[in-house]
Amino acid sequence: MKRRLRLLLAVPSSGDPAHRRVARALAARYRARGHRVRVFSPAVGAADAAAAGAFAALLRAQRSDAAHVHCFSRGSGFLGRVRFPPGLRLVLTHQGAALDLLEGPAAFRRALARADRVTAVSAAGLRELGAFAPGIRRKACLVYNGTDPFPARGGRPAGRPFVLTVGRIAAYKGLDLMALAFAGLLADGADLDWAAVGPDQTGGEFQRFLRRLGIADRVRLTGALPPRRVASLLARCLFFAHPSRLENMPMALLEAMAAGKAVAASRAGGIPEAVADGRSGLLFPAGSVRGLQAALTRLHSDSGLRTRLGRAALRRARDFSWDRIADRYLELLGA
Repeated sequence: MKRRLRLLLAVPSSGDPAHRRVARALAARYRARGHRVRVFSPAVGAADAAAAGAFAALLRAQRSDAAHVHCFSRGSGFLGRVRFPPGLRLVLTHQGAALDLLEGPAAFRRALARADRVTAVSAAGLRELGAFAPGIRRKACLVYNGTDPFPARGGRPAGRPFVLTVGRIAAYKGLDLMALAFAGLLADGADLDWAAVGPDQTGGEFQRFLRRLGIADRVRLTGALPPRRVASLLARCLFFAHPSRLENMPMALLEAMAAGKAVAASRAGGIPEAVADGRSGLLFPAGSVRGLQAALTRLHSDSGLRTRLGRAALRRARDFSWDRIADRYLELLGA
């Protein structure tokens, strides 16, 4: 009989949609397999010392056997201050878009040194980890991000068709590149709108940029949305775009594939590990407006291509099952 764990699962922010998706997906599966799970995320605005104290207190209160900590680019600095109990099995997962964006790299290195196992959600991320902390290579391995079945519920949008992006509005996500490419698409006569889901981290500058380009009336900035609203937009969009400059293994992209949508995505990070160019999506060089516009043009103009790529994307997405991924993490956690 497998060992039943008292497990603490940690993400940097309960308010961030990506962090929340990871925590919900894995906690549900860990519990379904008989483990006692608590989920931790620091209070909004908490100093590292306070977050470390709260994390350590929860470890003691639960008498945790193991901790699984997902480290994104921001919010994981508290780990460098945690005194992990002897005997606790610690697994750290590198989730962030790039270690160049990491807050508190010294604290992250200390946590990596203490960890029993280290994982990355893409082979590209694993290579990045090895370069960042060569001493952890022997205990590091690849465990991809996952997606739940995400069937598109059909139905075309009322009014003009639209392309969908899902991700925070920040420089590394490349939405400025998307805006330039979309403006070019409209200049060529495309009858298309753009729905951009995600919090704006530019202080309104992105919206002003859209106005300067003269395309603000064709772009809907929704802010962050609950999963059911994202599912509705995925069901109704014509296709999906992911223009990131930097990336690891984006869950939004996997969810679009699981919804059976044709995708246009950059070659950033681990994206080519999920999307085969011309077979399960269209890829373009990260940072290339011309490449992005060409991919958008093909998907907009060719319904047969959209259908073929969408079906292949759906088949590929089945390889990223949260059930399979949770089982692999539990092996690493000592279950």
